[in-house]
Amino acid sequence: MPQNKIFIYYYMIIDNKMTIELDIKNRKILEQLELNSRQSNSQIAKKVGLSKDAVSYRINNLEQIKFISGYYSVLNIAKLGLIQFKIFITFQNTDSQIEKEIIEYLKKDKNTGWVVSCDGYYNLMIVVWAKNPIIFNKFFIKFLNKYSKYFKERDVLIIPEEYALRRSYLLNKAQIKLPISYYGGEPTFDLDKKDILIIESLANNSRESLHNIAYKIGLTSEGVAHRIKNLQENGILLAFRPKLNTYLLGYSFYNLLFKLKKTNNFSKIHEYFKKNSNVVYITQYLGKYDLGVDIEIKDQNELRDILSDFKDNFKEDIESYISVLIHNEHKLSYFPF
Repeated sequence: MPQNKIFIYYYMIIDNKMTIELDIKNRKILEQLELNSRQSNSQIAKKVGLSKDAVSYRINNLEQIKFISGYYSVLNIAKLGLIQFKIFITFQNTDSQIEKEIIEYLKKDKNTGWVVSCDGYYNLMIVVWAKNPIIFNKFFIKFLNKYSKYFKERDVLIIPEEYALRRSYLLNKAQIKLPISYYGGEPTFDLDKKDILIIESLANNSRESLHNIAYKIGLTSEGVAHRIKNLQENGILLAFRPKLNTYLLGYSFYNLLFKLKKTNNFSKIHEYFKKNSNVVYITQYLGKYDLGVDIEIKDQNELRDILSDFKDNFKEDIESYISVLIHNEHKLSYFPF
């Protein structure tokens, strides 16, 4: 390994898995990217006490080892009049080639925003955005007609609201002190073609420069900046984030699904999970489950402790739950047009 990389990260072998350890400066850079990945390297440099070149070097290295695999924007698509559906699939009679074909089919479909492989009760999760249930149904029927013979179980839920949290466990900060992005609400904003093109650019690369976006859509950089600010003020653009492969730090990504006896304590449950530094999403569902919690943790013991404490605090609310290990994220994009 080149000597000039030793102070940026180092590799370890834990349980036969290659992991990395980040130094304090990298963690500070990641904090700034988690807070706002559209910050320039110069802006980040001033906040972390490094030169612009040093920040650029460190970010490039984190990209080269695939710890940062890209950048994306979080959108509140409910404000655009879209409904978020989540599909859970359990496979049967498949092999690796068939599963790959299904995943590639979903990745190419413009309606899908999130496609992941998982272990446990479910093997595949898909998030789909549609203007109404009829449009979703057209997508779903087409999907089932093509692949339903490989599905043992299939469940569909609607997401009326969701909270996207920062990875405060990487930053040694309390979750409650970091901004939280909220998805939900009524449609309040009409997009024109240039707004849509801006969103498309930022959804797939939140660090794309104003100059590049302006060149693509035929506006000045000032005009693009004004529109981005307007989209933020109207609650459309919620956050600019890096895609982080925390598996390289030894973390596993679990989706916890809860059935509740009663749902009048949602606000208390939300506040409870918001305080956990390892929680990255809190989701309210309509359907088979009532609550979803996405969490990144080091081991099963940590998960067991978290679930045990939750049951102790909300034993009157919980009917049942399952945990699903997400092991491969194939698609993440908030661009639903």
